[in-house]
Amino acid sequence: MALEQYARWGELLLSGYESGRMVVSGSGVAGVFNGMVICGMGGSGVSGDFLAVIGRLYGSRLPIVVFKGFDLPGWYSSYLVVAVSYSGNTLETIECSRRARGSGSKVVHISSGGLLRSEAGESGIPWIPLEPGLLPRAALPLMVGALIGLTDALGVISVGDEVLLETYYALRNTLVDDARGLADAVAESDILVVGACGYYGVLAERFRSEFSENSKMLVKAEVYPESAHNDIVAWQTKKKAKTAFIAIKGGGGICSKIMEFVSRKYREHGVVEELDLGTPSLPSLMKGALIGGYASVLVAKERGIDPATTSVIEEYKKILADNVIT
Repeated sequence: MALEQYARWGELLLSGYESGRMVVSGSGVAGVFNGMVICGMGGSGVSGDFLAVIGRLYGSRLPIVVFKGFDLPGWYSSYLVVAVSYSGNTLETIECSRRARGSGSKVVHISSGGLLRSEAGESGIPWIPLEPGLLPRAALPLMVGALIGLTDALGVISVGDEVLLETYYALRNTLVDDARGLADAVAESDILVVGACGYYGVLAERFRSEFSENSKMLVKAEVYPESAHNDIVAWQTKKKAKTAFIAIKGGGGICSKIMEFVSRKYREHGVVEELDLGTPSLPSLMKGALIGGYASVLVAKERGIDPATTSVIEEYKKILADNVIT
């Protein structure tokens, strides 16, 4: 099931984009706001991380901030708040929306249903619908597409039809076999470390969450150049744990030099698999995310693990429902 859902990423991206564009017309969303806050958690929240990077790549005319938690800072009231939860029932995201509405912010909901959909209907909030029935982490292109469509219609970011179609074909042409090298390299490790630099830092974090959820592995993300000032120190001394490393490369310039150095250090401690994605762009970011998704599912299958089950997260959500959110 999981591999089949990842294989649909091209069409899911375009579907999300169309949903995001359509909601703006006649919704009252357009107008004056000083920036955008994307509220979300886990596989939904990472769509906001991608949007922030896309904004840097393609020239957002407003700041884009990603918020993962309950308490929004005071300055958000002048921002458009976009609550993203694939299920529509993520309690932190629901609370984020409620607090934003309570302070008079403009709010948009993105979900496949759930409380975000029902509260949007009750409060007259624009709701961007997503196709239901997917694993939340496999629904990343739906949510990224919806955010791109929304920001395009609002005139905040415009990636252009050509780039969007290029991304679609990049995803269509990325196959499970493209991820087997990564999967084989890390399948027997105790700890996985994923390193990336600059724009590709978002992929290091995405790989961390994918291998954590799908493969149930212990995973660490190192984002350079910041990690060159702290995390990398851990590799000065030998470790007994069987460690595998994925080095995400591309972009040229100083990031290429940094990742060459990092890869040399990683090789002193374990097996290193390099993923070179070339110049950062929407197509390369989404292709990299898809390869990571495929690889994490392949590792899960190799270890005899169901990638869909996340029982600990369900326990956490029950604690929130019982004790935190009212």
